[in-house]
Amino acid sequence: MQKNYILLTNDDGVSAVGITSLAKALSYRGYRIVILAPKADRSATGMSITLRSELSMSEHQNLAESIGGETRVFSLDGSPCDCIIVGLSGALRDKIPDSEPMLCVSGINLGPNLSVDVLHSGTVGAAREAALYGLPSLATSLCEFEPSGLDSAVDASVKVIEQLLTLIPPKAGNLLRPKLGEYSENGNSESCNTLNAYCRGDIFLNLNVPKDWNGEIENTRIGMRWYRNALHRGVNGDSYSIDGAEIISQPVGGCDVAAVESGSASLSPCQTWPDSHPLSISLEALQKPLIFE
Repeated sequence: MQKNYILLTNDDGVSAVGITSLAKALSYRGYRIVILAPKADRSATGMSITLRSELSMSEHQNLAESIGGETRVFSLDGSPCDCIIVGLSGALRDKIPDSEPMLCVSGINLGPNLSVDVLHSGTVGAAREAALYGLPSLATSLCEFEPSGLDSAVDASVKVIEQLLTLIPPKAGNLLRPKLGEYSENGNSESCNTLNAYCRGDIFLNLNVPKDWNGEIENTRIGMRWYRNALHRGVNGDSYSIDGAEIISQPVGGCDVAAVESGSASLSPCQTWPDSHPLSISLEALQKPLIFE
């Protein structure tokens, strides 16, 4: 009997503490885990992909053994989206011919992916790429750049993942989108089913967990944060760096920023496609809670 697996990826690198901690927690609960992640840190690469260059893929048996269970661990000398494209297009089937992914989880990232971060994040980019390929997906982040508080992020992530696994089928029916856009529903129709859209990959989820998590998970929308003073000038006046920005939050009600600032984890549905795309879904459907209603 085919036993499908949870595909884990990230943008912090294959051996990063966030992805290995999540993998251990899921493996301990009996889930089959396959990791395909960048060989090195590729943070803030968004949906960058590598064209016209060979990408080396390696297996890490020692890391898999440290995680336990039936875990397989692979790295790719590329970006997070490269990992998804290469993996789902056939490389993982070459390595693991007896099964296929039923869910993609990208993370756990060290650092928040709130508000405008979703446009730059490699973690979120990988989750969106998996959704583009028709695979239900989740991006998950700890809102700290240090691993203190990671246990909370693991607990919240596992809670969300296990809820999702009760809703999605054990086999991703739209993987690689075999019928292209045939699964489309009218994006302006009140009958648009949020769960169906998630299972098709037309929406994905973005989870952010504060360091001192209060145990609550709020369904949210993407909120507002602004970055100021990010530019740093080099000593000779001809070089620049982007770092250490001042962050200004506007925590309006029901948004990811407000939830995290209150101590709750934020779970935001995100559109895979632009609003004008035929497969985009209505705002009403996007606002319907998928889990934790």
